[in-house]
Amino acid sequence: METLRRPLKDHVYDYISSRIDAGELSAGDRVSEQAICDAMGVSRTPVREALIQLASDGYLDNLPRRGFRVRGFDQQNAVEVFEIMGPLDGQAAYLACPLLTEEDIMQLKFLVGSMDLAIQGGLIRKYDDIQRDFHLTYFNRCGNDRLRDMISQLERCFIKRDYETVDQETACKLLGIANAEHAHILELFEARDAVGVRDYVRDVHWNTDNAQFTVW
Repeated sequence: METLRRPLKDHVYDYISSRIDAGELSAGDRVSEQAICDAMGVSRTPVREALIQLASDGYLDNLPRRGFRVRGFDQQNAVEVFEIMGPLDGQAAYLACPLLTEEDIMQLKFLVGSMDLAIQGGLIRKYDDIQRDFHLTYFNRCGNDRLRDMISQLERCFIKRDYETVDQETACKLLGIANAEHAHILELFEARDAVGVRDYVRDVHWNTDNAQFTVW
């Protein structure tokens, strides 16, 4: 079977977002179309398309006659997104709860364990990748494509999680608390407590006190 190729625009999108995540582009920085063309060896068309998409997704500002600049994601934006994500993620968990298979439960257990190992090793970025997989496991079982798309759109706001504002020990402690929440979510799934997992995800896991670590 022929492998489906991603549009070139998507590769450019990933390249720019990865530079933001790595701190190579910060809030207020100008994003040069030509520099990206040169770095990736592509024409201006896919670069322009990617920049427009990044602006649409809220990462960049498209300034008339001045080009694109990194918008950033401040505390107020982060709190607002947390307030929206809590109910959406909670509803996805509620819908997925009776539909999760034993294989899904085993996968969630594996991911919780993997996050513990990442924390023990101080692998903060690795932890973040795994926790996304944890949530994606039950998002994909919720049976509501529109809900899943809404969550996916909002998740793009978390292009960068900034634990660099605290020391490594504190960051790992905070992640340990977050993963204890993942473990409890798993317990609620195992008990098939749809209402309980919805309320816990909404009210505890997406507590706005944690929004500060998504500011960039």
